Amino acid sequence: MLRGLSNFDKIGAFGLTEYNHGSDSVMLETYVKPVEGGYLLNGSKRWIGNGTFADYIVVWARNIKDNKLIQGFVVEKGMKGFSSSKIEGKMSLRMTQNADLKFENVFIPTANKIEFATDFEKSTKPVLLKSRLGTAWVSLAGAAGAYESCLKYCLERK
Repeated sequence: MLRGLSNFDKIGAFGLTEYNHGSDSVMLETYVKPVEGGYLLNGSKRWIGNGTFADYIVVWARNIKDNKLIQGFVVEKGMKGFSSSKIEGKMSLRMTQNADLKFENVFIPTANKIEFATDFEKSTKPVLLKSRLGTAWVSLAGAAGAYESCLKYCLERK
């Protein structure tokens, strides 16, 4: 399903964060409803890196018929009912283009459900815990750089 990502022929994105809840998976409102041959996806995501141009987006949504478990589904660029818009005017991390995503009755074929991503706690939470640590280090590096720059200026100033 996700062929082309490993050799960089295709671009991927990770769709978890929502407008009202950030990345708090407990409060996710985006949902899928099983239908013949797949699922209908409805909801929205915010701050999704690569979201305007990704070929594939792994979207986390509640399956309303499967005990409301949060599961992973692959949305492909160009699917009917899917739209994205670039977030303008960001103040930091401008190297990453972030997007708002909207899903209005997007048909997701059964093959696009990620087989082993059937429970958010077991499949994705461990990845998030590690990536959030990296985000903290990026912030610390920025602060250290600002400190070093200010110190250099202060020591050279007459």
